[in-house]
Amino acid sequence: MLPRLLGAVVGLVVAGIAATTQAASAAVDYFTFDSFSIPSQVQIRQVSAAVVFTGRFERVDAGLQLVDAGAVPRLYISGVNGRAGILPASFVKQFSARNPDIPDLKRLVECCVEWGERAENTFQNAQDTKCWVDRRRLAGPLLLITSQRHMARAMAALSGTLPDRVIVPYPVDDAPPLVGPMRRREYLNYLATIAVVKLPRTVGGQRIYGPFAGTCPSTL
Repeated sequence: MLPRLLGAVVGLVVAGIAATTQAASAAVDYFTFDSFSIPSQVQIRQVSAAVVFTGRFERVDAGLQLVDAGAVPRLYISGVNGRAGILPASFVKQFSARNPDIPDLKRLVECCVEWGERAENTFQNAQDTKCWVDRRRLAGPLLLITSQRHMARAMAALSGTLPDRVIVPYPVDDAPPLVGPMRRREYLNYLATIAVVKLPRTVGGQRIYGPFAGTCPSTL
């Protein structure tokens, strides 16, 4: 879905990259844009919360395991819906089966896990996260959990939405590394994401930001 969304604003994206020096200076070299490593335990324990952008289930597993281990105090999962293959009503059952080492996932969720159901792409994940952070009045760094191959775009979107917040990447190896044309395409998507987040949300509006095009939805 994301390539179609980005294609809808491709002209504006090209203009944004050319005209916005901030976006140009924020871009990372092609050879290193998707190079991320697991942060140290010291870095992890300094965050106020961890955030998962849904996709493959391994991302959610990683977040739940960090909370269960006491490494992070709370977890927000953006994009808990049918498109991600995760239904709120069966969340505990689904992820208990995947994480048998977590003794009481229901208790863990009640204590320390929240989620939003309305985000359906990376831009919406970022806005959804901002709405949650603002609603909970959280301060301090955030740990961003997503796949290694998705991290550059996710970091660009979330950093653009929360520009004054330290975002610590926590990559999950849930898919083979991108190579050749697929990696080049992902790099262009990454550059486009940098440009789009510099533009007003009225650009692209509902098509890109969906329920987050205006103010935060009353229910996430």
